[in-house]
Amino acid sequence: MEEQRNLKVSFNKSGGTAGKGGITNRITIPTAWIKEMGIDSENREITATFDGNKIIIEKGKRNE
Repeated sequence: MEEQRNLKVSFNKSGGTAGKGGITNRITIPTAWIKEMGIDSENREITATFDGNKIIIEKGKRNE
């Protein structure tokens, strides 16, 4: 299954002990993709790889 979607990054102020001006970034991934990967609340570990241009998200080794 190959599907492409345009997603937006959320920028939020960090709380707690974060430094002044700290920002947290998030991307919401479609639930259908998460289900297809076999990720659920019990098996939610992923591996994210960044090569300077793209981010690759894979199911974590412990989930296999």
